[in-house]
Amino acid sequence: MADPSSEVPPLYVRGDGWHVRLADPNDVALNRQLCELFSSVRLESALTLTQEREPDFFVLPRLHQGPFSTAVAFDDAGQVVGCGTVAVRDAVLGDQTLKTGYLCDLRVAPGFRGGIHLARAYGHFMNHVEATYGADLFTTVIFDSNTAAVKALTTRSDKRKEQPVYRPMTPFEMVSVQFTRKKPAPSNHVRPATDADLGPLLAYLAARARRRILGEVLTPERFAERLALWPGLSLSDFLIATDANDRIVGCLAPWDTSIFKRTRVMGYRGGMLWQKRLFNAAASVMRFPPLPQPGECFRFAFLTHLEVDDDDPAVMRDLLCAAYARLRPRRLHFMSAFVPRGSPLAAAFSGFMTTKTRMTLYAVHRPDSRWADTDLTTLHPGFEMALS
Repeated sequence: MADPSSEVPPLYVRGDGWHVRLADPNDVALNRQLCELFSSVRLESALTLTQEREPDFFVLPRLHQGPFSTAVAFDDAGQVVGCGTVAVRDAVLGDQTLKTGYLCDLRVAPGFRGGIHLARAYGHFMNHVEATYGADLFTTVIFDSNTAAVKALTTRSDKRKEQPVYRPMTPFEMVSVQFTRKKPAPSNHVRPATDADLGPLLAYLAARARRRILGEVLTPERFAERLALWPGLSLSDFLIATDANDRIVGCLAPWDTSIFKRTRVMGYRGGMLWQKRLFNAAASVMRFPPLPQPGECFRFAFLTHLEVDDDDPAVMRDLLCAAYARLRPRRLHFMSAFVPRGSPLAAAFSGFMTTKTRMTLYAVHRPDSRWADTDLTTLHPGFEMALS
């Protein structure tokens, strides 16, 4: 994969007290500052969290398996005060294939007054990505509880005419299944993938992706690269659900991303504080993992490559039971799945102890974009939550 820093022309945007330029992924000092910026930004809700990317900020964008660019904002003293990344890939939309970008890593240093202006500068960055890679339709995720970001990024006004348009595409929940007591054994129709399953599994994933809005173009070469590139993910991690004719009707792959991306708990508030106390009291008696103390990290796995024919909750439940049985001995806190709001898949989680974090996947484009009148709302977007 080519180094994006050698492929793109310079980007430079200046504002009052700040300027933006492209990052060089080989700049060790800048890498360290970006990691420090991430860990300094607190995500406030019932839990106060920080996300960490040490030791290499650029691992995550590389895992998107395509060209990427990271824009970095500096204040006049040369300190990093903001950043954002666009990762580009081929996508399917109906009968056409196009370049699309995923907007991620948008962070602004605490207390930096240029925050709203930096968000507007993201528009210049997107224009740069379009000119460089040909992508003019993007997606991004915002926590619904992050009302400041939702307001700053999605509100239209005369003062924000040049700001990109954010349109809700898929409201969803990150449903996290807590590991507590043993659950019923999974169906006999769920099994780990073997070498003999590689061809059928790839064909299934590729066919499912083509049916999604902005689904990825998944080739044998891309899938092989993924298994080599994604830390700790192998073919044997995939769980396959089959029908009576041994045809694949669903799959998922649990994946622990803590080697390059971690979520650290800084505090509990309100009702969550009491829930933690009750949960940890039960954990001490029943011997399942307690919730982390402030300063500790969550241990969890994303349920990646999640596909279920016809959104069948029975198939989804079998896959959940199989993943639960596999992961529970590892003493993780939970496993997390992407579940669009309104999806029949939500019924599969009945009987599990869950927490739900509400987010929205947005489609993003220029105000005068060719996509302005295209309806992109869907329960089936081409989106991998583990890479967000």
